Amino acid sequence: MTDAQTVEVDRELAQLIRAWRVDEQQTWREIAARVAGHLDLPHSGNQLAGRDLCLKAARLLGEDPDVEPWN
Repeated sequence: MTDAQTVEVDRELAQLIRAWRVDEQQTWREIAARVAGHLDLPHSGNQLAGRDLCLKAARLLGEDPDVEPWN
């Protein structure tokens, strides 16, 4: 996956990421892979990229990424 910092997270993608992380309890690595697949990007399933994407999504949705239900 390209660097998570280069992925533009809009509200729609943030809601998808939240559903994958919170509702489906996916790991950061799985989040990176799902976002890459959703955006048709090459992916490596990078755990740090997944964490960055979750941070972006939570903040965009006005939530704290370091507490429940995110973590």
